[in-house]
Amino acid sequence: MTSLRHYTLGETCPPSPHAVVSSLPTMADVRGYEERDPRVLDVLQSGYPRFVVHIFVRELIKFYLKQEKLGGRSAVLIPGRRAAQDLVDRIGEGVVTAKMDDAAYLVHFDADDRDLNDRVHKFVQHTGCGISSRQAEDLLWAHGLIESVHLETGFIGSAQQAVERDLAELIGCESKDVLVCASGMNAFYSGFRAVQAAQSAVGRTKWLQLGWLYLDSGCVLKEFLGGGESLDYCYDADDTEEILRRIESCGEELACVVIECPTNPLVQVADLPRIAKAVRAAGGILMIDPTVASIYNVEVLPYADILITSLTKYASFEGDVMIGAIALNPESPRYGDLILRTSSFYQPPYQRDLDRLAEQIKAAPAVVQCMGSNACRLADYLKAHPAVKKVHYAGYAEHFSEVVKSSSFGGAVITIELVDGIDAFYDALETMKGPSFGTRFTLVCPFMYLAHYDLVKSKEGRIFLQSIGIDPDLIRISVGTEAIEALEKVFGDALSVVAKA
Repeated sequence: MTSLRHYTLGETCPPSPHAVVSSLPTMADVRGYEERDPRVLDVLQSGYPRFVVHIFVRELIKFYLKQEKLGGRSAVLIPGRRAAQDLVDRIGEGVVTAKMDDAAYLVHFDADDRDLNDRVHKFVQHTGCGISSRQAEDLLWAHGLIESVHLETGFIGSAQQAVERDLAELIGCESKDVLVCASGMNAFYSGFRAVQAAQSAVGRTKWLQLGWLYLDSGCVLKEFLGGGESLDYCYDADDTEEILRRIESCGEELACVVIECPTNPLVQVADLPRIAKAVRAAGGILMIDPTVASIYNVEVLPYADILITSLTKYASFEGDVMIGAIALNPESPRYGDLILRTSSFYQPPYQRDLDRLAEQIKAAPAVVQCMGSNACRLADYLKAHPAVKKVHYAGYAEHFSEVVKSSSFGGAVITIELVDGIDAFYDALETMKGPSFGTRFTLVCPFMYLAHYDLVKSKEGRIFLQSIGIDPDLIRISVGTEAIEALEKVFGDALSVVAKA
């Protein structure tokens, strides 16, 4: 069946119980999801795992609570003592940890305490430390609660070695400089904690965010800084002179500069050579996340002290693995310090997730190349369309040539602003629609609605977004491997509906 079609509410792609993408086919469904409408939530059996608790995880928690006679309690499952203790230390009173099976910790709390419930789940979401659906599935099977485990193509050999080798080659380092993590957000959180520990130890307390960061990355920076630490923002990643001024103004207190390159969702490419030089001269650390275009298309480690990336995108192009990685630059003056600290904070992936990544990563270069070629052509098509006001694409960025790899493209992500409203276009589009990107199938989402609905739904929030150059109604497109002619027709048909509206 073609991937360019209508998907029903809650339908997953791929049709696997471990799919990270679940369909939200209309803007009414998007708003219903954000407003916790039972019409939508009751249909979503799965979704992006850090936001939607997987049905396997829900069933396993229910089993453990009953087994332990913990009536009136809610819980989360954490696959590791260190991460479970980190959660308890962060939340404080009201949470209790109990070890269930090997490496499975039940962190439980009063089910009626809504504030506590929210804080616990936000911690798991922001840090990416929750149990994976494959581990939950295996534990359900071990306890006789399901009849079988979903069959997948297995990987022959050491998945750990294969993945680390491929990642090191892609990123431009050695295998010993790579840590594969349970998720992209766990990679970000672990990198953040490592940098924070290293810099606070020498009295460096000022953090600087460049561009608009992905929701949970921004939340980690805002919520996990300690007393005496501060966070400043420079939302325009293209404004190099202002960025350099901000870096200089931090002086000897500069701790870290954090940037996505390209940024999400505006796909901006900052002047990394000048920024990296300024950060190093000031004694700071530069953390770069290249996920939007991927380590297949851009080379940013020479400018970074620490690189963090989601491998759920591009490397796991089927859209059925939550996984990420950290890489350290051996040329960084802080290399020795950071390599010791990152290993103290990261959570390794579950073996079946690592096996699934190892199976897909072999074919990823060819798939990513096709996605990039399609995105390049579709960006030009959309740029010329009268219903499209603006196209954001890495290939159009002034400084893209400084980071792009030879024979590579600008990644799969295109963000567009429409001349008219979002609803008619989104509802008419015959593609998979939901969060995530970097999948072999084209995937579209109203990014600000799904990531920052609190801002989009208020007049003040929309004014703020517009003041920093973000259209609240922008559409983020992740271009897949379908035939380019079919892609142009699908988007052309949806844009023609907008023109008639």
